[in-house]
Amino acid sequence: MFVDGQLRTKTYVSIMIIIASSVHVMLGAYFLYYGIPLMVLFSAVDVAIYAVTFFINRSGRVRVASFILVIKVAFFAVLSTFLFGVNVNAQWVFVAAALPAALHLDFTTRQRIWIISILAVALNVMLAFPFIVETPPLYMPDNTVLPFFFGNVASLSFIASIAGNAIITRRITEMQNKKIREHEEASYTDPLTKLSNRRYAEVFFNEINSKYIERPITFALLDVDNFKKINDTKGHEAGDSALVAVSDVLRLNTRNNDLVCRWGGEEFLLVLPGCEQEHAQRILEKIRKDVEGLSIQTETEEIKITVTGGGVLLVGKEIKAALLACDKNLYKGKRNGKNQIVF
Repeated sequence: MFVDGQLRTKTYVSIMIIIASSVHVMLGAYFLYYGIPLMVLFSAVDVAIYAVTFFINRSGRVRVASFILVIKVAFFAVLSTFLFGVNVNAQWVFVAAALPAALHLDFTTRQRIWIISILAVALNVMLAFPFIVETPPLYMPDNTVLPFFFGNVASLSFIASIAGNAIITRRITEMQNKKIREHEEASYTDPLTKLSNRRYAEVFFNEINSKYIERPITFALLDVDNFKKINDTKGHEAGDSALVAVSDVLRLNTRNNDLVCRWGGEEFLLVLPGCEQEHAQRILEKIRKDVEGLSIQTETEEIKITVTGGGVLLVGKEIKAALLACDKNLYKGKRNGKNQIVF
């Protein structure tokens, strides 16, 4: 969660820096047009500071960049109010941009209290300027552009701060939900065969009870014959290759809505909704023949593999009874010579 919270703040700071830089580029153009070189210089310096802050933020020093951002906005507002007068509305740009930033950015509680206190003092200083300075150094009595500009920037800054935070928070939430889904998917997947695992089978059984209870459903357990011998004499790598090969055959011969699950060890569970016994027998027989045609290549030889299966048609909601019946039929096939499907 800390990583996601830091990402949210980092993205928020980047957006605010880009907005602030754009404002100062426009101000620089305005001051250049009206021939105020001092403010053109200040605007250029501001853009340079924001550029440095942007890269500080990108490097992961989010709190440092956040602090520079808030203090820079405060300094700009105080300077503009002093030079042009309180009527240009720079103090409201400061409030609209800096206060949401102070609340949203990644500060400790003590740091946040200090920053908000500094902002309150700065705001009072700006509002007191008319009583301290009778005529601001760059006062322009006929200027209506700056008050209009700063007024709109103040409104847009407040909207951008709130909207940006909401959008980023929603995006972070989506990323968190995606991670949860990926983690959940991983927890339901067998890492070797990439089939569903026993944990997911329990979820699927609940779906059977709610969705498919009026339809025929066939259960089947398949077991790789002589698997222990393959592992013991040919090595675990050969055993793993056999399981993966059988898994591929199962995947190719089943539908998207079927459950194909590594039930445990060398045993696989198939659940086939909508399949009557006769249809299911044809599917399982094809799987058996396809596996019989496989061969696993080791460093010294080819290994042939086969599977034995036991199936049953589900009656009512007795899933546990169906699994026991499958197991019984599976071992009947084992006793009768293996490499066969028993119903």
